[in-house]
Amino acid sequence: MTPARYGITARVSCLAAACLPLAACLEAGDDASRQEALRSVAFYEGAVTVAGPRGYCIDRASIKSDSGGRFALLASCESLTGQPGVAVEPAVMTVAVLPRADATAPPDAAAMAEAVGHDTVRHAEERDGITLVQVANGGETILPGGDPTHWRAGMMINGHVVGLAAYGPKDGDIAGSQGSALLRDLADALRTASAL
Repeated sequence: MTPARYGITARVSCLAAACLPLAACLEAGDDASRQEALRSVAFYEGAVTVAGPRGYCIDRASIKSDSGGRFALLASCESLTGQPGVAVEPAVMTVAVLPRADATAPPDAAAMAEAVGHDTVRHAEERDGITLVQVANGGETILPGGDPTHWRAGMMINGHVVGLAAYGPKDGDIAGSQGSALLRDLADALRTASAL
């Protein structure tokens, strides 16, 4: 599942304006959405609850649900609400959750590299139940003005395959090791919130 599949590319473009200079900017005239950032959202009757690392919130308007899965986008709470808060690294993260399938194995580095193209993978690792890959290009198509290099991750939570991604400003820390650390923090937040 990709953000484009859910038609949220325009939403990410708008959040790019918030992410890059860390200014609070959503769509023009969208003051109501600024006040509606969420700390968490439960999918599949709470089997997977999306919650961000400290300082990151969920964009309520980004939440999508259909037979193919569930989706949410996260950014800094400051950029989503327009209110001062915890200063965090400018980033846009996505969480995609597939329906539960008992026979599904957790995603591994080889499968993820094949999905994005082996020649685009700069780094891949599997550790602590999460697979991370650093992808060398394509980030700027999801986050206009962002760095082409971005991170993707895959994990299992309560029988659901969960895909994560992190995008950041051009030449920013999210394209490097900070992106990996941020997705690990996001994975920990999801596991904690989703414990059954």
